[in-house]
Amino acid sequence: MSTIIIKPTNSRRSQVESLPKVNVFLNSIERNSNQTKRTYHTALVHFQDFLNQAQKNDTITVESIVQSLNKNEINIYELLDSFVSFEMSSRSLSVGSIRLHLAAIKSYLAYHDVDILPTKYKRRVRVPKLHREDEEALTVEDIRKILLSCNNRRLKAYLLVLASGGMRAVEGLAIRLKDIDFSVSPTKIHIRKEYAKTRVARNIYISDEATHFLKQLIAWKYRPNRRPIARKRDVDDLVFAVFHLRGSPGTLYSKVNSEFSKLLEIAKYGERKEGMQRRKITLHSFRRFVKTTISDQVGQDYSDWFLGHAKSSYYTKKEPDRREIYSTKCMKYLTFLDYATFEATGKNIEAKLQEKDSEIQAMKMKYEQDMKAMREEMNQQFNQIMSMIQQNPTLAQVKPEILTKRAT
Repeated sequence: MSTIIIKPTNSRRSQVESLPKVNVFLNSIERNSNQTKRTYHTALVHFQDFLNQAQKNDTITVESIVQSLNKNEINIYELLDSFVSFEMSSRSLSVGSIRLHLAAIKSYLAYHDVDILPTKYKRRVRVPKLHREDEEALTVEDIRKILLSCNNRRLKAYLLVLASGGMRAVEGLAIRLKDIDFSVSPTKIHIRKEYAKTRVARNIYISDEATHFLKQLIAWKYRPNRRPIARKRDVDDLVFAVFHLRGSPGTLYSKVNSEFSKLLEIAKYGERKEGMQRRKITLHSFRRFVKTTISDQVGQDYSDWFLGHAKSSYYTKKEPDRREIYSTKCMKYLTFLDYATFEATGKNIEAKLQEKDSEIQAMKMKYEQDMKAMREEMNQQFNQIMSMIQQNPTLAQVKPEILTKRAT
Protein backbone atom coordinates (compact mmCIF):
# COMPACT_ATOMS: atom_id res chain seq x y z
CA MET A 1 0.00 0.00 0.00
CA SER A 2 1.47 3.34 -1.05
CA THR A 3 1.94 6.07 1.54
CA ILE A 4 -0.02 9.28 1.09
CA ILE A 5 2.05 12.33 1.92
CA ILE A 6 0.34 15.46 3.20
CA LYS A 7 2.06 18.51 1.80
CA PRO A 8 2.30 21.44 4.17
CA THR A 9 1.63 23.92 1.38
CA ASN A 10 -2.06 22.95 1.08
CA SER A 11 -4.91 23.31 3.53
CA ARG A 12 -4.52 20.81 6.34
CA ARG A 13 -8.25 20.28 6.73
CA SER A 14 -8.85 19.54 3.07
CA GLN A 15 -5.78 17.29 2.92
CA VAL A 16 -6.87 15.25 5.91
CA GLU A 17 -10.44 14.98 4.63
CA SER A 18 -9.22 13.81 1.22
CA LEU A 19 -7.70 10.66 2.74
CA PRO A 20 -10.00 7.73 1.80
CA LYS A 21 -10.33 6.24 5.28
CA VAL A 22 -10.97 9.63 6.82
CA ASN A 23 -13.49 10.55 4.15
CA VAL A 24 -15.49 7.35 4.66
CA PHE A 25 -15.49 7.84 8.43
CA LEU A 26 -16.58 11.49 8.30
CA ASN A 27 -19.33 10.72 5.80
CA SER A 28 -20.74 8.13 8.20
CA ILE A 29 -20.70 10.69 11.01
CA GLU A 30 -22.36 13.32 8.83
CA ARG A 31 -25.51 11.20 8.46
CA ASN A 32 -26.53 12.17 11.99
CA SER A 33 -24.87 15.54 12.52
CA ASN A 34 -22.91 18.03 10.44
CA GLN A 35 -21.61 19.66 13.60
CA THR A 36 -20.24 16.36 14.92
CA LYS A 37 -18.55 15.80 11.58
CA ARG A 38 -16.78 19.16 11.80
CA THR A 39 -15.70 18.48 15.38
CA TYR A 40 -14.32 15.03 14.51
CA HIS A 41 -12.64 16.49 11.45
CA THR A 42 -10.85 19.04 13.65
CA ALA A 43 -9.75 16.28 16.02
CA LEU A 44 -8.22 14.31 13.14
CA VAL A 45 -6.36 17.41 11.94
CA HIS A 46 -4.89 17.76 15.44
CA PHE A 47 -3.98 14.07 15.35
CA GLN A 48 -2.19 14.58 12.03
CA ASP A 49 -0.24 17.51 13.49
CA PHE A 50 0.80 15.25 16.36
CA LEU A 51 1.96 12.51 13.98
CA ASN A 52 3.98 15.01 11.95
CA GLN A 53 5.73 16.29 15.07
CA ALA A 54 6.28 12.84 16.58
CA GLN A 55 7.86 11.45 13.41
CA LYS A 56 9.69 14.66 12.46
CA ASN A 57 8.28 14.27 8.94
CA ASP A 58 5.01 14.12 7.07
CA THR A 59 5.14 10.55 5.73
CA ILE A 60 2.79 9.06 8.32
CA THR A 61 -0.84 10.08 8.09
CA VAL A 62 -3.98 9.42 10.07
CA GLU A 63 -4.77 6.86 7.38
CA SER A 64 -1.46 4.97 7.26
CA ILE A 65 -1.30 4.83 11.07
CA VAL A 66 -4.33 2.51 11.04
CA GLN A 67 -2.40 -0.20 9.19
CA SER A 68 0.53 0.09 11.60
CA LEU A 69 -1.77 -0.22 14.58
CA ASN A 70 -3.57 -3.24 13.16
CA LYS A 71 -0.19 -4.94 12.67
CA ASN A 72 0.80 -4.07 16.26
CA GLU A 73 3.80 -2.14 14.99
CA ILE A 74 2.80 0.77 17.24
CA ASN A 75 1.39 0.55 20.76
CA ILE A 76 -2.03 2.19 20.63
CA TYR A 77 -2.03 3.16 24.32
CA GLU A 78 1.37 4.82 24.21
CA LEU A 79 0.29 6.63 21.04
CA LEU A 80 -2.89 8.02 22.61
CA ASP A 81 -1.12 8.96 25.84
CA SER A 82 1.50 10.87 23.83
CA PHE A 83 -1.27 12.62 21.91
CA VAL A 84 -2.79 13.83 25.19
CA SER A 85 0.58 15.26 26.22
CA PHE A 86 0.90 16.92 22.81
CA GLU A 87 -2.52 18.57 23.11
CA MET A 88 -1.81 19.83 26.62
CA SER A 89 1.62 21.25 25.85
CA SER A 90 1.35 22.69 22.35
CA ARG A 91 -2.18 24.13 22.25
CA SER A 92 -4.29 26.41 24.41
CA LEU A 93 -7.12 23.92 24.67
CA SER A 94 -9.54 23.33 27.51
CA VAL A 95 -9.70 19.93 29.16
CA GLY A 96 -13.14 19.43 27.63
CA SER A 97 -11.76 19.98 24.10
CA ILE A 98 -8.89 17.54 24.69
CA ARG A 99 -11.29 14.86 25.93
CA LEU A 100 -13.58 15.47 22.95
CA HIS A 101 -10.71 15.17 20.46
CA LEU A 102 -9.55 11.98 22.15
CA ALA A 103 -13.05 10.49 21.91
CA ALA A 104 -13.18 11.39 18.20
CA ILE A 105 -9.85 9.69 17.49
CA LYS A 106 -10.92 6.58 19.41
CA SER A 107 -14.12 6.49 17.36
CA TYR A 108 -12.12 6.82 14.11
CA LEU A 109 -9.73 4.02 15.04
CA ALA A 110 -12.54 1.74 16.23
CA TYR A 111 -14.37 2.37 12.94
CA HIS A 112 -11.33 0.93 11.16
CA ASP A 113 -11.08 -2.14 13.45
CA VAL A 114 -8.37 -0.92 15.81
CA ASP A 115 -9.29 -2.56 19.11
CA ILE A 116 -8.94 -0.50 22.29
CA LEU A 117 -9.55 -2.39 25.53
CA PRO A 118 -11.28 -0.14 28.09
CA THR A 119 -9.38 -1.59 31.07
CA LYS A 120 -6.00 -1.11 29.43
CA TYR A 121 -6.98 2.31 28.11
CA LYS A 122 -7.96 3.46 31.61
CA ARG A 123 -4.65 2.31 33.07
CA ARG A 124 -2.32 3.40 30.28
CA VAL A 125 -3.82 6.67 28.99
CA ARG A 126 -3.93 9.42 31.59
CA VAL A 127 -6.68 11.80 30.54
CA PRO A 128 -6.82 15.14 32.42
CA LYS A 129 -9.76 15.42 34.78
CA LEU A 130 -12.53 17.81 33.93
CA HIS A 131 -13.18 20.04 36.93
CA ARG A 132 -16.58 21.64 36.62
CA GLU A 133 -17.72 24.88 38.16
CA ASP A 134 -21.04 26.67 38.38
CA GLU A 135 -21.87 28.82 35.38
CA GLU A 136 -22.17 32.58 35.73
CA ALA A 137 -25.79 33.49 36.46
CA LEU A 138 -27.46 36.26 34.46
CA THR A 139 -30.03 38.59 35.99
CA VAL A 140 -32.66 40.73 34.31
CA GLU A 141 -30.53 43.78 35.05
CA ASP A 142 -27.44 42.16 33.47
CA ILE A 143 -29.33 41.37 30.27
CA ARG A 144 -30.81 44.85 30.18
CA LYS A 145 -27.35 46.45 30.45
CA ILE A 146 -26.01 44.24 27.66
CA LEU A 147 -28.94 45.08 25.39
CA LEU A 148 -28.69 48.81 26.08
CA SER A 149 -25.02 48.67 25.05
CA CYS A 150 -25.89 47.01 21.73
CA ASN A 151 -26.18 49.20 18.62
CA ASN A 152 -26.20 46.28 16.18
CA ARG A 153 -29.75 45.81 14.85
CA ARG A 154 -29.33 42.14 14.00
CA LEU A 155 -27.50 41.22 17.21
CA LYS A 156 -30.03 42.98 19.45
CA ALA A 157 -32.97 41.19 17.81
CA TYR A 158 -31.11 37.89 18.04
CA LEU A 159 -30.28 38.32 21.74
CA LEU A 160 -33.88 39.22 22.56
CA VAL A 161 -35.07 36.09 20.74
CA LEU A 162 -32.59 33.99 22.75
CA ALA A 163 -33.42 35.70 26.04
CA SER A 164 -37.17 35.18 25.68
CA GLY A 165 -37.26 31.97 23.60
CA GLY A 166 -34.52 29.98 25.31
CA MET A 167 -33.37 28.21 22.14
CA ARG A 168 -29.77 27.13 21.56
CA ALA A 169 -27.54 29.52 19.63
CA VAL A 170 -27.61 27.61 16.33
CA GLU A 171 -31.34 26.84 16.70
CA GLY A 172 -31.95 30.58 16.78
CA LEU A 173 -29.71 31.23 13.77
CA ALA A 174 -31.58 28.52 11.82
CA ILE A 175 -34.90 30.37 12.01
CA ARG A 176 -36.36 31.08 8.56
CA LEU A 177 -39.07 33.56 7.67
CA LYS A 178 -41.61 30.76 7.35
CA ASP A 179 -40.73 29.46 10.83
CA ILE A 180 -42.19 32.61 12.43
CA ASP A 181 -45.91 32.91 13.09
CA PHE A 182 -46.73 36.54 13.82
CA SER A 183 -50.48 35.84 13.59
CA VAL A 184 -50.68 34.49 17.15
CA SER A 185 -49.81 36.22 20.39
CA PRO A 186 -47.25 35.65 21.72
CA THR A 187 -45.33 35.03 18.49
CA LYS A 188 -44.70 31.34 17.79
CA ILE A 189 -41.33 30.11 16.50
CA HIS A 190 -40.75 26.70 14.91
CA ILE A 191 -37.42 25.07 15.80
CA ARG A 192 -36.29 22.75 13.02
CA LYS A 193 -35.33 19.19 13.93
CA GLU A 194 -32.24 19.39 11.69
CA TYR A 195 -30.68 21.94 14.01
CA ALA A 196 -32.10 20.80 17.35
CA LYS A 197 -29.63 18.95 19.54
CA THR A 198 -32.17 16.19 20.22
CA ARG A 199 -33.25 16.08 16.55
CA VAL A 200 -36.84 16.73 17.64
CA ALA A 201 -38.72 19.71 16.20
CA ARG A 202 -40.72 21.92 18.57
CA ASN A 203 -42.69 25.15 18.67
CA ILE A 204 -41.84 27.78 21.29
CA TYR A 205 -42.75 31.43 21.90
CA ILE A 206 -40.96 34.75 22.18
CA SER A 207 -41.93 37.92 24.01
CA ASP A 208 -43.80 40.83 22.45
CA GLU A 209 -40.65 42.88 22.94
CA ALA A 210 -38.56 40.39 20.91
CA THR A 211 -41.32 40.31 18.29
CA HIS A 212 -41.10 44.11 17.91
CA PHE A 213 -37.35 44.08 17.26
CA LEU A 214 -37.62 41.02 15.01
CA LYS A 215 -40.19 42.75 12.82
CA GLN A 216 -37.96 45.82 12.63
CA LEU A 217 -35.01 43.67 11.50
CA ILE A 218 -37.04 41.93 8.79
CA ALA A 219 -38.48 45.24 7.52
CA TRP A 220 -34.96 46.72 7.38
CA LYS A 221 -33.53 43.74 5.47
CA TYR A 222 -36.21 43.89 2.79
CA ARG A 223 -36.68 47.67 2.62
CA PRO A 224 -37.58 48.80 -0.93
CA ASN A 225 -34.93 51.55 -1.09
CA ARG A 226 -32.07 49.23 -0.19
CA ARG A 227 -28.88 49.88 -2.17
CA PRO A 228 -27.53 48.76 -4.53
CA ILE A 229 -30.63 46.62 -5.02
CA ALA A 230 -33.60 45.67 -2.90
CA ARG A 231 -33.74 42.06 -1.76
CA LYS A 232 -36.47 39.76 -2.91
CA ARG A 233 -38.24 38.25 0.06
CA ASP A 234 -38.36 34.44 0.21
CA VAL A 235 -39.93 32.33 2.96
CA ASP A 236 -36.82 30.11 3.08
CA ASP A 237 -34.46 32.99 3.88
CA LEU A 238 -32.63 32.84 7.19
CA VAL A 239 -33.82 35.70 9.37
CA PHE A 240 -30.43 36.52 10.90
CA ALA A 241 -28.37 36.09 7.72
CA VAL A 242 -27.11 39.32 6.17
CA PHE A 243 -25.31 38.46 2.95
CA HIS A 244 -26.13 34.82 2.18
CA LEU A 245 -29.83 34.57 2.89
CA ARG A 246 -29.90 30.78 2.61
CA GLY A 247 -26.50 29.93 4.01
CA SER A 248 -25.77 27.44 6.74
CA PRO A 249 -26.65 28.58 10.29
CA GLY A 250 -23.32 27.13 11.40
CA THR A 251 -21.43 29.67 9.28
CA LEU A 252 -23.37 32.51 10.93
CA TYR A 253 -22.38 31.43 14.42
CA SER A 254 -18.74 32.52 14.28
CA LYS A 255 -19.71 36.00 13.04
CA VAL A 256 -22.50 36.50 15.56
CA ASN A 257 -20.36 35.13 18.40
CA SER A 258 -17.57 37.54 17.46
CA GLU A 259 -20.00 40.46 17.54
CA PHE A 260 -21.32 39.28 20.90
CA SER A 261 -17.79 39.11 22.35
CA LYS A 262 -17.18 42.73 21.35
CA LEU A 263 -20.51 43.70 22.91
CA LEU A 264 -19.55 42.04 26.22
CA GLU A 265 -16.35 44.08 26.32
CA ILE A 266 -18.31 47.30 25.74
CA ALA A 267 -20.86 46.39 28.43
CA LYS A 268 -18.07 45.46 30.91
CA TYR A 269 -19.05 41.78 30.98
CA GLY A 270 -16.01 40.40 29.16
CA GLU A 271 -14.46 38.52 32.09
CA ARG A 272 -13.10 35.08 31.20
CA LYS A 273 -13.11 31.85 33.17
CA GLU A 274 -9.97 31.18 35.14
CA GLY A 275 -7.34 29.49 32.99
CA MET A 276 -9.61 29.42 29.93
CA GLN A 277 -10.33 31.45 26.81
CA ARG A 278 -14.07 31.00 27.29
CA ARG A 279 -15.92 33.97 28.77
CA LYS A 280 -18.06 33.66 31.87
CA ILE A 281 -21.06 34.91 29.89
CA THR A 282 -21.80 33.25 26.55
CA LEU A 283 -24.75 33.03 24.19
CA HIS A 284 -25.78 29.88 26.06
CA SER A 285 -26.14 31.94 29.26
CA PHE A 286 -29.42 33.32 27.91
CA ARG A 287 -30.78 29.78 27.61
CA ARG A 288 -29.87 29.09 31.24
CA PHE A 289 -31.62 32.30 32.27
CA VAL A 290 -34.83 31.29 30.46
CA LYS A 291 -34.73 27.80 31.99
CA THR A 292 -34.32 29.21 35.50
CA THR A 293 -37.01 31.86 35.04
CA ILE A 294 -39.64 29.51 33.60
CA SER A 295 -38.88 26.85 36.21
CA ASP A 296 -39.40 29.40 38.99
CA GLN A 297 -42.63 30.77 37.54
CA VAL A 298 -44.31 27.63 36.14
CA GLY A 299 -42.37 24.50 37.06
CA GLN A 300 -39.82 22.04 35.75
CA ASP A 301 -42.13 20.07 33.43
CA TYR A 302 -43.12 23.12 31.41
CA SER A 303 -39.54 24.45 31.30
CA ASP A 304 -38.20 21.08 30.10
CA TRP A 305 -40.77 21.04 27.30
CA PHE A 306 -40.06 24.64 26.35
CA LEU A 307 -36.29 24.15 26.09
CA GLY A 308 -36.56 20.81 24.27
CA HIS A 309 -35.21 18.69 27.12
CA ALA A 310 -36.36 15.16 27.86
CA LYS A 311 -39.70 15.53 29.64
CA SER A 312 -42.13 13.28 31.42
CA SER A 313 -44.35 11.32 29.04
CA TYR A 314 -47.26 12.13 31.36
CA TYR A 315 -46.91 15.89 30.91
CA THR A 316 -49.16 16.91 28.00
CA LYS A 317 -50.96 20.14 27.19
CA LYS A 318 -52.67 21.48 24.11
CA GLU A 319 -50.93 24.24 22.16
CA PRO A 320 -53.33 27.06 23.19
CA ASP A 321 -52.82 26.15 26.85
CA ARG A 322 -49.02 26.18 26.50
CA ARG A 323 -49.19 29.56 24.77
CA GLU A 324 -51.46 30.96 27.48
CA ILE A 325 -49.05 29.82 30.20
CA TYR A 326 -46.15 31.56 28.48
CA SER A 327 -48.18 34.72 27.92
CA THR A 328 -49.55 35.08 31.45
CA LYS A 329 -46.86 33.54 33.66
CA CYS A 330 -43.54 33.84 31.80
CA MET A 331 -43.41 36.67 29.27
CA LYS A 332 -43.39 39.56 31.73
CA TYR A 333 -40.30 38.06 33.40
CA LEU A 334 -38.58 37.69 29.99
CA THR A 335 -39.00 41.36 29.04
CA PHE A 336 -36.02 43.69 29.43
CA LEU A 337 -36.40 46.95 27.49
CA ASP A 338 -40.16 47.47 27.60
CA TYR A 339 -40.25 49.84 30.58
CA ALA A 340 -44.02 49.60 31.06
CA THR A 341 -43.90 45.82 31.34
CA PHE A 342 -40.70 45.95 33.35
CA GLU A 343 -42.28 48.40 35.80
CA ALA A 344 -45.50 46.37 35.97
CA THR A 345 -43.48 43.24 36.73
CA GLY A 346 -41.66 45.08 39.51
CA LYS A 347 -44.94 46.36 40.93
CA ASN A 348 -46.39 42.87 40.74
CA ILE A 349 -43.47 41.47 42.70
CA GLU A 350 -43.77 44.32 45.22
CA ALA A 351 -47.49 43.65 45.59
CA LYS A 352 -46.82 39.98 46.23
CA LEU A 353 -44.24 40.85 48.86
CA GLN A 354 -46.67 43.22 50.56
CA GLU A 355 -49.33 40.52 50.47
CA LYS A 356 -46.93 38.06 52.10
CA ASP A 357 -46.05 40.65 54.75
CA SER A 358 -49.76 41.16 55.51
CA GLU A 359 -50.25 37.40 55.83
CA ILE A 360 -47.28 37.14 58.20
CA GLN A 361 -48.60 40.03 60.31
CA ALA A 362 -52.06 38.43 60.51
CA MET A 363 -50.54 35.10 61.55
CA LYS A 364 -48.41 36.86 64.16
CA MET A 365 -51.42 38.70 65.63
CA LYS A 366 -53.48 35.49 65.74
CA TYR A 367 -50.61 33.69 67.47
CA GLU A 368 -50.34 36.43 70.10
CA GLN A 369 -54.11 36.41 70.70
CA ASP A 370 -54.15 32.62 71.08
CA MET A 371 -51.23 32.73 73.51
CA LYS A 372 -52.91 35.48 75.54
CA ALA A 373 -56.16 33.52 75.77
CA MET A 374 -54.25 30.40 76.79
CA ARG A 375 -52.37 32.26 79.56
CA GLU A 376 -55.60 33.76 80.88
CA GLU A 377 -57.26 30.35 80.96
CA MET A 378 -54.29 28.80 82.79
CA ASN A 379 -54.24 31.64 85.35
CA GLN A 380 -57.96 31.24 85.96
CA GLN A 381 -57.60 27.51 86.55
CA PHE A 382 -54.61 28.07 88.85
CA ASN A 383 -56.53 30.61 90.94
CA GLN A 384 -59.47 28.22 91.31
CA ILE A 385 -57.17 25.41 92.46
CA MET A 386 -55.42 27.63 95.00
CA SER A 387 -58.81 28.80 96.34
CA MET A 388 -59.96 25.18 96.82
CA ILE A 389 -56.72 24.26 98.65
CA GLN A 390 -57.05 27.22 100.98
CA GLN A 391 -60.58 26.16 101.86
CA ASN A 392 -59.56 22.50 102.34
CA PRO A 393 -55.80 21.91 102.95
CA THR A 394 -56.18 18.12 102.50
CA LEU A 395 -56.75 18.73 98.78
CA ALA A 396 -53.04 19.58 98.42
CA GLN A 397 -52.40 15.80 98.33
CA VAL A 398 -54.79 15.29 95.40
CA LYS A 399 -53.49 15.06 91.84
CA PRO A 400 -53.76 18.38 89.92
CA GLU A 401 -55.85 16.93 87.11
CA ILE A 402 -58.54 15.84 89.60
CA LEU A 403 -58.64 19.35 91.09
CA THR A 404 -58.93 20.82 87.62
CA LYS A 405 -61.82 18.48 86.87
CA ARG A 406 -63.59 19.48 90.11
CA ALA A 407 -63.01 23.15 89.39
CA THR A 408 -64.76 22.88 86.06
